[in-house]
Amino acid sequence: MTTLKTFDSSVLSLIILLIMYLDAHSRLERKFTLYNFFMKLVLLNMTLIMIDLSTWIVDGLSGIIGNIAVYATNFLLFAIEPMGLALWILYANYLVFHDETRIAKLKKLLFIPLTTNFLLSITSLSTGWFFTVDQFNFYHRGNFYWVHLLLCVILLLSPFLFIFKNRKKIPKKHFFSLLFFIIPISVGTTLQVLFYGVTYVWSGMMLSLLIVYLTIQDRESSTDFLTEVNNRKQLDHFIKNRIDSGRKQEPFSIILIDLDHFKEINDRYGHDVGDEALQDAVKVLRKCLRQQDFLARYGGDEFLIVMDVNTPQLLEATIQRIKNSFVDFNRQNRKPYTLSFSSGYYLYDYRSKMSADQLLKQLDKMMYQDKERFAHL
Repeated sequence: MTTLKTFDSSVLSLIILLIMYLDAHSRLERKFTLYNFFMKLVLLNMTLIMIDLSTWIVDGLSGIIGNIAVYATNFLLFAIEPMGLALWILYANYLVFHDETRIAKLKKLLFIPLTTNFLLSITSLSTGWFFTVDQFNFYHRGNFYWVHLLLCVILLLSPFLFIFKNRKKIPKKHFFSLLFFIIPISVGTTLQVLFYGVTYVWSGMMLSLLIVYLTIQDRESSTDFLTEVNNRKQLDHFIKNRIDSGRKQEPFSIILIDLDHFKEINDRYGHDVGDEALQDAVKVLRKCLRQQDFLARYGGDEFLIVMDVNTPQLLEATIQRIKNSFVDFNRQNRKPYTLSFSSGYYLYDYRSKMSADQLLKQLDKMMYQDKERFAHL
């Protein structure tokens, strides 16, 4: 009965992972490093589940073919299992730091424990250190099974050192999702260690990946990591849908904001301070906007706002309110920089038949005209 329950949970986990993979493959941006790490995690988890199911199927098969099958499937399981946890380290690390150079160095570092585990897994075929197979072709844990388990636990827990250390740099939703990642897989691993003959570690990994997908990975495809507002991809999709939708009764307002002298902030104070300035600008903008207003990062230091404001007077009043908020920020905060902006804004009328691309070009033109006026003051 326990074997059937384990088999059922593994098959269910495999189905959920397949659905997750197909959904992510059809919707998420494939060029991003996070996407690649996540998809490799899902594929590797699916592979490990299939190998684990195979160990259950061949366990106890008679004859030389059965003996080879038991040895081969369990060797693959021990050899590959830590690779999934290594991918988890790379995923979490890149989510926190977004640094390709750091990832390259980390890969070299992870090569050492992964290679050690692989060699010990090969050696176990003759020594029985990790696992043994009896005369009836049944699998048993070896005397040094704990070495493999300890390595997996270290790999699982190691990301939490830099996650806690850099918690102020991580969006709260990402932070708690990363912390929660450990719970399902830890529960599954504990059950598997305490109750010999059950396999819940892969179901735990599936739940952990599902949490990441729903709370981080899916959101990463539409959100700018630094400022936590909508990204350019989401912006293009939103404006096109807004123009093409059936809501053609009233005009709407769209505002393009470009921060003044942002390059000087980066050059003078460094990119960390520049990132802080962008985040401060978003905080100021959000205080001026309603919950239903759409805010996106249009480019490096450019932001775009879409609002249900349908008269020129209200649009002008909104621009003035935003300017006043930036003035208040500069007066109230002791920052090494001051924030100001140039803007292009437009009241979109559906009767104009203007496309999304034409609208954005018009805004860009108006913003540069405003910047030119600012430069001559």
